[in-house]
Amino acid sequence: MGRRLGLVIGVNSYQDGAFQSLQYAETDARAIAQWLVNTQGGDWSPSDVQLVQGAYATSELVETLITQLCVNVAGPGDLVFVYFAGHAFLDDVNGEGYLALANTRFQQPNMGIHLPTLTQQSMGRSRAAHVVFMLDCFQTGQLWSKRRVSPFDNRPLIGPNILNALQQTGDRLILCACRGNEFAQEAGERNLGVFAYQAILGLCGPASDPASGQITLQRLHAFLFSSLGEQQRPQLFGQERTPLVLVGEMPATPIAAQQSGQLPHIQSGQLPAAFSPGVPQSSPRQTASQGLLMGQAAQGAAATAQLSPSTTGQLKFSAAEQQCDMLLRQARQSIQLQNPAEAFNYVEQALVIAPTNATALILKGQILGSVGRYQEALNEVEQVLRIDSNNALGWSMRAALLSNMGQYQMALQAVEHSLELDPNNPETYSVKTSIMGQIASYQSQSNSKKLIVPPRKKPGGAASFFIGMGLQFLGLALGIAGLALPILLPRLPLALALALQSLGLAILCVNAARGSYLYGFSRFFLTIFTCGITAAMLGGGAFFGGVNKIGTGRVYGMILHHPAILVPSLFVGLWLAAATAIPLLLGLFGLIGGLIVGVRRKKR
Repeated sequence: MGRRLGLVIGVNSYQDGAFQSLQYAETDARAIAQWLVNTQGGDWSPSDVQLVQGAYATSELVETLITQLCVNVAGPGDLVFVYFAGHAFLDDVNGEGYLALANTRFQQPNMGIHLPTLTQQSMGRSRAAHVVFMLDCFQTGQLWSKRRVSPFDNRPLIGPNILNALQQTGDRLILCACRGNEFAQEAGERNLGVFAYQAILGLCGPASDPASGQITLQRLHAFLFSSLGEQQRPQLFGQERTPLVLVGEMPATPIAAQQSGQLPHIQSGQLPAAFSPGVPQSSPRQTASQGLLMGQAAQGAAATAQLSPSTTGQLKFSAAEQQCDMLLRQARQSIQLQNPAEAFNYVEQALVIAPTNATALILKGQILGSVGRYQEALNEVEQVLRIDSNNALGWSMRAALLSNMGQYQMALQAVEHSLELDPNNPETYSVKTSIMGQIASYQSQSNSKKLIVPPRKKPGGAASFFIGMGLQFLGLALGIAGLALPILLPRLPLALALALQSLGLAILCVNAARGSYLYGFSRFFLTIFTCGITAAMLGGGAFFGGVNKIGTGRVYGMILHHPAILVPSLFVGLWLAAATAIPLLLGLFGLIGGLIVGVRRKKR
């Protein structure tokens, strides 16, 4: 006989404001998971059901859990049940369906779960006899409203490729219900969503077969179809070739039926009190510790009694043990009355009587952990494990506390050891799910930080401008020095003067072209300014007017007496003309080139 494996996901709040907050999604998920494992409900094995909700339900974690459950955990004859309550939407580009998790962005569909890919990787590769996805989704986005043929149609989410693949195989099914859309908001009944409430109600008996007592997916679908209104009325896609039994004895699955489950490739009333929704959850970092605290509050007498068995096999308590047991019961009552300070005092009194009482130490650690004193709580748990290294609850508590302290790898090792000692504790599986969610969130944040490039300092600032100005005047000074040497000091080698002139002109040209190309008009105006100086010198402007007398007197006399300096004097005019025209043209070309290439826009 095969197993029933369940994964239940619920998300109320999203990081992206494009997804409105939901009221009942997480409550529905908790109620469904609670019903599955309750002995008066589905009676599924607690170790085979996982619950992921709230901020822990990231797309990375949920997709991994679904794929692992279908492909790695499920075997021939098993039933895989995945329930999702949250938002779903269509990609505006390709129109394909996505499930939105807590960290999904509507404008970035790849941050959600791509339904065709998920279906192919999970249903298509699973060896399970049956795989059913129950999608209780809020229909989000304008593209969905354009493609549906009725106000609450779910076919746009499934898409033609998945529909065709489901028709070609058997026992791979998707049941969809509409939580709401722009036509109607999310509706509730007795603190649950309408669909989840009626589903649990039907599973409690009305949908059962009178002869066998079994509840199959087909009978549940028929019950829901007749009891729900148009908005929540479910749509079932796929073919149930062999009975998919949710409640009751599972039939033996023929090998042929098991092999037929391979999905072809897909291209791009009132509820019983036991099933009522739980109390509101605390913050994500405290959920694990407080869950263990409340989950163990009612197990006092038996746990204490087991510590003192008599040789005759009957339990016998001393006066001290009775007093210790009474104090622990009072501590649990205080916890239920939301009075941790009073509970802590009772536990301390119990530890004075019995310092090595494991139950008292664990309860003390749970109280300390629930108020955020994680290190002190961990010290108490470590003492328990020194007394009894095989205490499964102690290892589970250690995992929850280490997770709250951010030591996720050590926490994962501790919770795995706890499951080895006690594989049937649902609270421990809840702690493990929380730890895996924290690890996935931490890895996601780390990868995001690696992708963030620190802002680059904006180029072309004051320092860069003054450096460019200094280079311009340096080039001008070197050129003028090279021009003056043959005239004022004709004995020096002419090659030295030519080298200074060439170097100066090169600096002017390169700085003009580079500055205008990289930094735009501000550097081009600097080039115009320096070229204006050389033009004024060439034309005998304000600067040259001050030395005009020298030019018609001393310089003229020098040329008459020293004809050899005539050629250098001609170079003065040629260099000044070149220094006026060439940098200006190169700067203009650099300015235009920078605008065409867009280099300044890329550097911002």
